Amino acid sequence: MIQNIPKEILLKMYRDMVTGRKLDETFLTLSASGYFEKDLPHRGAGEEAVVAGICANLRKDDYIKVTTRTRPCLTAKGFSVRDVIATKAFKDARGVDGRCSYYDSEYGAVPYSGTLGEDVMVATGAALAAKLKKTDQVAVAIYGDGTGSRGSIHESMTFAAIWKLPVIFVVQNNQYAMGTAVGKNYAIKDLSDRAKAYGFPGASVDGNDVAAVYETSRKFIENARKGGGPALIDAETYRLYGHFEGDGQKYRPEGEIEEWMKRDPIPRYARQLIELGVLAKDDVDRIDKEIDAEIEEAVSAAGALPNWKIEDYLKNNAIAEL
Repeated sequence: MIQNIPKEILLKMYRDMVTGRKLDETFLTLSASGYFEKDLPHRGAGEEAVVAGICANLRKDDYIKVTTRTRPCLTAKGFSVRDVIATKAFKDARGVDGRCSYYDSEYGAVPYSGTLGEDVMVATGAALAAKLKKTDQVAVAIYGDGTGSRGSIHESMTFAAIWKLPVIFVVQNNQYAMGTAVGKNYAIKDLSDRAKAYGFPGASVDGNDVAAVYETSRKFIENARKGGGPALIDAETYRLYGHFEGDGQKYRPEGEIEEWMKRDPIPRYARQLIELGVLAKDDVDRIDKEIDAEIEEAVSAAGALPNWKIEDYLKNNAIAEL
């Protein structure tokens, strides 16, 4: 129940969601202006609740596989907005106490691959490292419903189950694998049912309800941290825009986008917080303005940073220290 979640966490999740949405919009604008070279934006608007709800349960040193549509987790894990923008622009922020938000073992960001699904193995490997080192760190591997049918996912889950690794697999189920509807990719309704075959628990959750995501993931993360092994979460959400900028989206039925727009997780959550008395309407406007100012300043600061040297970038982002 949302009433049982501490106020500071409720507010943090809201700010992380709004920051993620505004970064999504900012990245689109910056890409169009040439700020990011050769960039084809893949937007994550509409999916923020999945990431914010899960990451609110993670410590700074817990591992997470960061991808295009999981940006709200970056600020949730402690990266600055400047670092997120600088990383995307291939800028080196180390001289100003900055970090590369793609790979950072201290902040638990493990690398991702351009080949979808292969990086789930990296996150599973991070969980193995935690187990071998006998820490109580947890790894989270978030991937899309389309990626969920790749062989690397099944290999990772099989291995994690046998070794009882502290890893939570999360299907960020946005209804489409590029242009193929989830119902055409799976013969089951609840994707979390797959967990039964591997021998660990699973649950399906409304991925547009950040409080529900928070509570569901909290139980699994706490269990994994205590040695209880992996779990699978099917978080059902919706990609409000195309798979990439310029996607004609002819595969979507008429009226579908409009229906899901009504379930947009950010205004939905804002209404809940106002009803609970956690936020006032004026607070919503204030937070918007604060984040807008933060992003504007971060864009300017990131743009002034030097570009990475390839050799320094590779050395800085080595993952051997996991």
